[in-house]
Amino acid sequence: MNKTITLKADTFKYPTKEERKKINQVISEVKNIEVDYKSATIAILENEPFENAIKSEDIYWWSNCLTNRLGKLRETYVYVQTHFLRTKEDVSKESLNSYTDKILLDYYIEIFYYFYFSSRDVLGQLINLVEDLKIEENKIFLNEKFVEKVKTSKTKEALNDFLNNTKDSYKIRNSFNHRFTPTHIDNRATKNITKEDNTIGFNIPAEIEIETFIDDIENLMNQISSLMNILSKEIK
Repeated sequence: MNKTITLKADTFKYPTKEERKKINQVISEVKNIEVDYKSATIAILENEPFENAIKSEDIYWWSNCLTNRLGKLRETYVYVQTHFLRTKEDVSKESLNSYTDKILLDYYIEIFYYFYFSSRDVLGQLINLVEDLKIEENKIFLNEKFVEKVKTSKTKEALNDFLNNTKDSYKIRNSFNHRFTPTHIDNRATKNITKEDNTIGFNIPAEIEIETFIDDIENLMNQISSLMNILSKEIK
């Protein structure tokens, strides 16, 4: 018999001040790329070449966009950890709060991967300008082919390490976007074809442990922290 659970609004609770403090003590620092604002209009009036003036202002706004993305990523990480820790604390009791936290944990895990890899693409836009790669904006993907074009050795090395250390995570991201959602239990029927006849079978639900996602998210935060620590010094 199916069990219906009604979740009340008061079970949806934001991270408390104490929860935030606890998470902030262990979260990996992700540095921003600090770029001074240079108005293209003023630069042109001061006889700066048109393309250089536009490029300088674009670099500022892409760095601003990246800062915004990384801020959302960090906040989403706080929510992931908050609801994960709450589910561990509520493991012995089936309270309405525990059901809510499980739902929100799945939700914020998916949102984390979205902000993480969209941050990666925004970083690609910024590097395209800084390195003067001249790749069209709508054709930029921060992948191995992109990194091959990067000229600065430290930036290139850091990006290669980053891509290598986040390959498996990118597969998870693609699962959310293009495959059967990995946080959802796979109960689909399967058709097994044999030489004798056709048989219909049902999968044993393939469920990925939530700790697997948490471990992967921890690794992703460490990787973006290492990368941004290097790039914040290389890109000015």
